Amino acid sequence: MFKKLQRKFLWGSTLVLLLVIVLVIGIIFWVTSNTVSRQSQLFISQILDNDGHLPEQGVFEPREEAFLALNTESLNEIRFVSVAFSGDQGMVISKFMAGISDDDAVRIASEALEKNADSGHLNTGRKRFLHYGRRTLEDGTTLVVIADSTSRYGLSRLIILYMAGLWLIILVLFILFMSHYSKKLVRPFVENDEKQKRFITNASHELKTPLAVISANNEMAEAISGKTKWTESTSRQVKRLQSLIENLVVLTRLDEMKEISLTDIDLSSAISETAEPFRSVIESTGRKFDCQIEQDIHIQGEKRTIQQIASILLDNAAKYCDEEGAVSVRLIRKSKGAQLNVANTYREGNNVDTSRFFERFYREDESHHSGKSGFGIGLSMAKEMTERLKGKLEVSYEGDTIIFSVIFP
Repeated sequence: MFKKLQRKFLWGSTLVLLLVIVLVIGIIFWVTSNTVSRQSQLFISQILDNDGHLPEQGVFEPREEAFLALNTESLNEIRFVSVAFSGDQGMVISKFMAGISDDDAVRIASEALEKNADSGHLNTGRKRFLHYGRRTLEDGTTLVVIADSTSRYGLSRLIILYMAGLWLIILVLFILFMSHYSKKLVRPFVENDEKQKRFITNASHELKTPLAVISANNEMAEAISGKTKWTESTSRQVKRLQSLIENLVVLTRLDEMKEISLTDIDLSSAISETAEPFRSVIESTGRKFDCQIEQDIHIQGEKRTIQQIASILLDNAAKYCDEEGAVSVRLIRKSKGAQLNVANTYREGNNVDTSRFFERFYREDESHHSGKSGFGIGLSMAKEMTERLKGKLEVSYEGDTIIFSVIFP
């Protein structure tokens, strides 16, 4: 149990750190990409204002665009080409871009003309990051400026790559550190759990002797003076305490138990053997008992554990079923495994918090009132046993019926 807690803590904290890393890198990538785009559009607007040529001095004030990391020389670093279109004919009027011919420049500028927006980016498929801007002049000529942002995008992506590598190293170191620290973190819980187990084991042994003496003395009193309501009450309480001790010991063993060895079992037969003895107990109190079990259902499990689960659920149903109500058992075949449903009518279950039924020692006045025997351990035991069989135990309330469903894989 604590190893599982340790793993959950380790991988949970690692997942949180990983999400933070991805978020940080994503934000930085978005900021740098947006900055490069803003820089390119600012440069393009300056060139458009100068009729497609590089101005001698940029009209922008670097201090006003400080977040773009610009200076007075930034405009001279841009790689661009300007193309003027008169009708369908395009002509390069200014070019500061290597590796591109005039024909290619006109073709790329033609792609920009087909765009709906007057500015944006172009996907040329040539591993270039291009931005464009266009403007129609007073003489009807359309001026298109194409800026190459490949080098600036490449630098930003290289920075992101280095950051990702650095964070990956940090993540590995974090996992190594947390794998060691998580052991120390759960150690107090382990020690406390071991103390609880020792206390339960020792208390169980110490209580058995006085309970045996009380039971013997009570039987002697009945033999001498006959049964009275007092001796019968004492006998019932002794049995309750003995049952509690046995359940506590079982819980302790469940916590210490390793993985259950699963083998092929006849689930239909196992549930039938467990359910049928409850028929007389339930029907003798005026309640109905309905048992429908599909035959020849086989699963990978452990027969004794499965029968303990079914017995706990049936005992719970018998205790808390309404007077003149009904208890039903259904075993159905699923595409993968099987499902066991144990249900009982309980008209006052609307306000019951069924999610807490599997808590140890939980007893709610409305659903588990003092008139019923038990200590709120059985359902907790059933859930733990089911999980050790790699199954799932759920509870629901439909109509006037509480349904416990065991899903076997």
